Amino acid sequence: MKKIFFIAAIISIFNIQLSSLKAQPLDRYLNRPFAHLGLTAGGGLGSLLYDNSNGKASPGLCIDLGLHYTHFFSSLGVGVGVHLTSVGSSALYNHEELTTGLTHANNTGARYDLTTRYDNWRERQQIITLGVPIEMFYRAHLGNGRHFIGGLGAQFDFPTRGRYRAGGGSYTTTGLFPVGGPHTVDNMPEHGFSTYEETFDAQITDLKFGINIIADLGLRIALGYSGGVYVGLFASYGLTSILDDHEGTAAMLTINPDDASLIDYYGTFATSDMGSLRLLRVGLKIGIDLGSPMDN
Repeated sequence: MKKIFFIAAIISIFNIQLSSLKAQPLDRYLNRPFAHLGLTAGGGLGSLLYDNSNGKASPGLCIDLGLHYTHFFSSLGVGVGVHLTSVGSSALYNHEELTTGLTHANNTGARYDLTTRYDNWRERQQIITLGVPIEMFYRAHLGNGRHFIGGLGAQFDFPTRGRYRAGGGSYTTTGLFPVGGPHTVDNMPEHGFSTYEETFDAQITDLKFGINIIADLGLRIALGYSGGVYVGLFASYGLTSILDDHEGTAAMLTINPDDASLIDYYGTFATSDMGSLRLLRVGLKIGIDLGSPMDN
């Protein structure tokens, strides 16, 4: 029994020493100038930052897919990439808005004023961007093929698509016609004046290029000599507005001037009181990469 115990102890010590010998060359190998090419996927909270005096805004979902190249010269490195990001947000409205000087399809010779009252009207907003990040990185060796990695830089966003998905509540339209003495028109759905529970799927227009500050914080674990996995946190904050300068409309929606049975939905960002629109993203990111040591 003592012999068995002694042999087991010798084998255990041998395995520990062998693991240590394997780890040391790997760590020395990875601490040389090193380049990574990899894919990342991330998710978390996103928000469209804007002034909303009429509604209550809430954050939504952020999804990020990226391709990156990072080169570490020593403990410092630089990285570039391409990211496809979806950022969502929503707004809840309970207010009235007034649009003046409209032309009605059923009476083109007279101007009228439109009042629209929103009751628990929810607008879901989504913007998809193609981003190009440029980032400086710092890495600290933690042993056993692990590195702490932190990054800070800028990302240039090019919006590719913006959508409104509005509904989930109701809106009521009322018309004020001055001809023949001011008179109010309501409860006439054939003329576009009634209470509706419709839904709209419309485009967000007038989007432009934007600049963001970005940050990353995480851990890379080597998988042998040529690959690794990464787990970390990411954040992005818009420094510039991605909404082009525009005069805007007076309201989020109006009755179509050519067909009173149709509603023209413009959405929050098309209104005249809209100023800047910036993106906020924060979440968790995972990635896998291929790496190779680079000579000085």
